[in-house]
Amino acid sequence: MKTILVTGASGFIGQALCKVLSLKYKIIALDRRSCFSDQNTYVSVEANIEDEKALKNVCNTYLPDVVIHCAGLAHQKLTSKKDASLYENINSIAAEKLAAAAISANSDVYLIFLSSISVYGENQSKKMVREIDKCLPTSDYAESKLSAENRLKRLYAANLLKKLDILRLAPVYDAEWSINLEKRVFAPKKMFYLRFGSGEQKISALARKNLIEFIDFRMRHEIKQRFYNIINVSDERPYSFNEIIETFQKTKYQPKRKVINIPLYFVELPITFIALLLKNKSVWVHSFYNKLANDLVFDNKRMLDTGFKHKVSLRSIFIN
Repeated sequence: MKTILVTGASGFIGQALCKVLSLKYKIIALDRRSCFSDQNTYVSVEANIEDEKALKNVCNTYLPDVVIHCAGLAHQKLTSKKDASLYENINSIAAEKLAAAAISANSDVYLIFLSSISVYGENQSKKMVREIDKCLPTSDYAESKLSAENRLKRLYAANLLKKLDILRLAPVYDAEWSINLEKRVFAPKKMFYLRFGSGEQKISALARKNLIEFIDFRMRHEIKQRFYNIINVSDERPYSFNEIIETFQKTKYQPKRKVINIPLYFVELPITFIALLLKNKSVWVHSFYNKLANDLVFDNKRMLDTGFKHKVSLRSIFIN
């Protein structure tokens, strides 16, 4: 039986991963706080992801065959240089420390790093963004994720890390946690729905269940020779804002509210003004408009070419 080390094991993704994968693998659940397992189906280890000594101890004790690195600092309202360094330390430097510790314990370890499609930025001119396209991150969070990818790629290029999957995740959702979709279609406090422009703008999104199934699929089809992949991970197809609103209106998880139509120029004008005031952050400010006004669709052909079959969709998660 494979031993799988999951970092960020108490988080939205990590917790579900541990629960599902523990049915067939030995799971070491690492987080800064205890990860309770009601049926003792996995081992909980408390450790700070920045603590190099603790990481080495965990890897040397359990000798993981696979490391799924979910831990990290998510999007926060951080703007100072000090805050940018915090992202770099937690999301990038710590990823390299973890990889080094895992390699030292098992030279054949398979590392799955959960990155983000935010590394591409929101200002791409293409209708569908591919893995080979240039990354143009617009936030400290996205820059730290891209930095982590580069650190891991260097370990692979040096033939230290022999098996590496970098999964660039579309916004992840589940029926009871869908904030990544809600902020595209709701007014503050969910007072009503907002339809920006035509509402036909499309967004790639990722059901948590599809992500977990894909990670399990990758582990079951792991090859023996060294490999390195970057894969956009999303649901089988993108969803329009109108489809998200329609789905939310039919589900017990979201309130039934009036839909208010917002012309895009109502958004563009204040964004343009704010960008003029914050010239050093103008690209970042304009990214908010792009998230609402344009398609944010990411090519998942590499994912589909692996042979993976999606199990769920937006509708089946929320309605069926």
